[in-house]
Amino acid sequence: MSGNQIQPANDAAVDVYQDAPLAQDWGGGQEAPPPQSSGLNIGRYINALNRFKWLMIVVVLLGGAAGYGATKFLVPEYQVAANIMIETGGGQMGGGQLLAASGWQDLLRSFAIADPVVNQLGLFVRPARAADSAVFRKFRVGEGLVAGDYTLTISGNKYTLTLNPAGAVVESGALSDSIGRPAGFLWQPDAQTFAGKTDVSFRVVTPREASTELISRLSMSIAEKSNFLRLTLTGNNSAVIAATLNAWVEQFVAVATALKKKNVTSYAAILEGQREYAAGNLLAAENALERFGVETATQPSDRQTEIAGTARTTNPAFDAYFNDKVLAENYRQDRVAIEKLVEQGAPALTKEALLSIPIIATDAAAGNVRTALSDLDSRELKLRTMRESMTDKMQPVKDELTAIAAIRSTSIPRAVGAFLAQLKIREQVLESRIAVSGKDLRGIPSRTIEEQRLQRQVAVADQMYRSLDLEAAKAKLAEAATIPDVSVLDSAVAPLAPTRNTAPMIILGAIGASLGLAVLLAILLDRMDKRFRYPEQATDDLGLFVLGVVPVIDMSGKRSRSAADQASQVVEAFRTIRMNVRYAADPARPLTLTITSPGPNDGKSLIASNLALSFAESGARTLLIDGDIRRGELAKTFGVESRPGLVEYLDGTALIAEVLNPTSSHANLTVMPGGARRRRAPELLATPRLNQLIAQMAAEYDVVIVDSPPLGAGFDAYALATATGNMALVMRAGMTDRKMAAAKMAVVDTLPVRVMGAVLNGIKLTGVYQYYSYYQDYAATDEDPTPRLSGGEISNLPARATRE
Repeated sequence: MSGNQIQPANDAAVDVYQDAPLAQDWGGGQEAPPPQSSGLNIGRYINALNRFKWLMIVVVLLGGAAGYGATKFLVPEYQVAANIMIETGGGQMGGGQLLAASGWQDLLRSFAIADPVVNQLGLFVRPARAADSAVFRKFRVGEGLVAGDYTLTISGNKYTLTLNPAGAVVESGALSDSIGRPAGFLWQPDAQTFAGKTDVSFRVVTPREASTELISRLSMSIAEKSNFLRLTLTGNNSAVIAATLNAWVEQFVAVATALKKKNVTSYAAILEGQREYAAGNLLAAENALERFGVETATQPSDRQTEIAGTARTTNPAFDAYFNDKVLAENYRQDRVAIEKLVEQGAPALTKEALLSIPIIATDAAAGNVRTALSDLDSRELKLRTMRESMTDKMQPVKDELTAIAAIRSTSIPRAVGAFLAQLKIREQVLESRIAVSGKDLRGIPSRTIEEQRLQRQVAVADQMYRSLDLEAAKAKLAEAATIPDVSVLDSAVAPLAPTRNTAPMIILGAIGASLGLAVLLAILLDRMDKRFRYPEQATDDLGLFVLGVVPVIDMSGKRSRSAADQASQVVEAFRTIRMNVRYAADPARPLTLTITSPGPNDGKSLIASNLALSFAESGARTLLIDGDIRRGELAKTFGVESRPGLVEYLDGTALIAEVLNPTSSHANLTVMPGGARRRRAPELLATPRLNQLIAQMAAEYDVVIVDSPPLGAGFDAYALATATGNMALVMRAGMTDRKMAAAKMAVVDTLPVRVMGAVLNGIKLTGVYQYYSYYQDYAATDEDPTPRLSGGEISNLPARATRE
């Protein structure tokens, strides 16, 4: 009908507006690939935090206020410290170091230290009010203690003791009497201490329970390769914890001294027993030599005599024979003594009995016996130490008793038996050697042999006695001068102010927790937001290619330069959209495009108008059709008549030339208004005339852009998109409903429509959108056309190029 009125576009006109040569392998307009997960989107989270910053500020302020309020209920905490020096040297004679570093710490935490401190300071009673502490100075507990919370009600000179929370009356009586005997109290306070008091509330715990609680509050530390042990104790009353820690270290030193003295005393007793045994052996040897001399005094003797000026000589075989004879006799005596002990059984194999036999105390082969005896001694000392803080029913004590019994019944008898067997072998070897040596010594009188044996025996016994006598004397001296392995360097001093102020930590913790809650709340609200806000919601969720991002312009006028920069950003954005639309379209078909949105107020008409102007600016003859026949306003926007329009052409009351309105703003842009608004006008979009119109306009214009109603308004947008074959979806940040968009796009997927992508509208170019902005330094500007003279000639180079 109007084909003669409008000239079809030629190839030259098309070449004018092409942004670049068409790439045959460019993937624009193809089916979108499956969404790819891009990992953690930090920009999205930052944008969400910025969007909910006021909510976060309110939550943080409320959290800080709650933390400040919580500090009002805090009880001040004090900490006191004391230093102890531990001797790590050998110490006094026979003592050595009593315990290792870990052993000292175990001793400090034992009930042998804690229980006396609790009983001494009365830490098992805890008054509800600090002012009532003086009332409990003489408070002690005895057998049958009933722990719990008590209230002492005072009326005149009478009292009533009740057990809470049931309020059961425990005892009543006069203040001058003892109080609480049925509950196990040993308490007879002075009546004057109750002056002005009507009731006294307190809690009583068992001493062992108080000791356990006190041990849990005690901490200690010792540096590696250091002799200094630092103790710290925390509590709510500075004076009480200072007195407690000082009593603790004093009790510790006393117990350590007692253990050290017991150790030294035990060692001295063992040496004294060995000395007495050696004295008996020496006396017996001397008596035997004396009796032998008396008996052989009248008999001839072959003793050698010394001649002045000459050296006395002896036969080596003679010396060897007598040496072996004496040694064999010593072996025999020691063996007999050992066998007697073995016959008596394991109880007779005591340390004193075994070490009193010289060969066990001196022979290297008896090392296993001495080791077993030393192990027994160590375990017995450890048992005595454990019994200071534990009963025999406790498992560690039982284990130690079992180990001691095993040593006595198994280890010692086994070691003694092995040594006895070796001793018998030695005797046999010596006897065979003596038998050989006897051939050379048959002529030597037996008196001489016996005399020398007795003399050697006296010499050995004398040497053993002298050595043990010296060691016993040293042990007695050490026992008398025993000093502990520990000493107090610094005593605890009650601090005047709390050691640790937890109020700032609580406030900061509350602020940190509320900040974390605010961040989680902001992210949660962002996740629950059904509005479109981020580009990945278009690409990943809807599978759409982003054709371009249209920034929002601040039209307040307060910053004109910033507004101009934003306008430049919009121009560049539509140039990008124009390029993407061009290359997303099928190059074999005319460019016809329907622009729609999921819902109203998304700015689809704005996008359609500016995109049409952008194509017109590029030299393409562009037709903009107002397909929104329900609420379209393009006629008013471009200042053309709204009637006749698309509706009139489709119902046949207007010709094509009557509905095409060239715009005064640009020669390449023509607008087709929507026409009169009718209730049944949407039915006209289902007629074949719409497809004929689009086909004819595509042949006569380079670009045909149709502004349609929203997808949620009805079937209009689907019909227009089917007619044009291409569609672009406009989504506005903070406005578009993502779920509605997904539902409507599911319908579009069933139609023969090529979805080119999405145009994101109303975007602030910050956060996740900051990379969609353009450099203002490269904004296109008009150059001064006046030629510049350089050396008498006209230079057509750009100004910057000439400056360089």
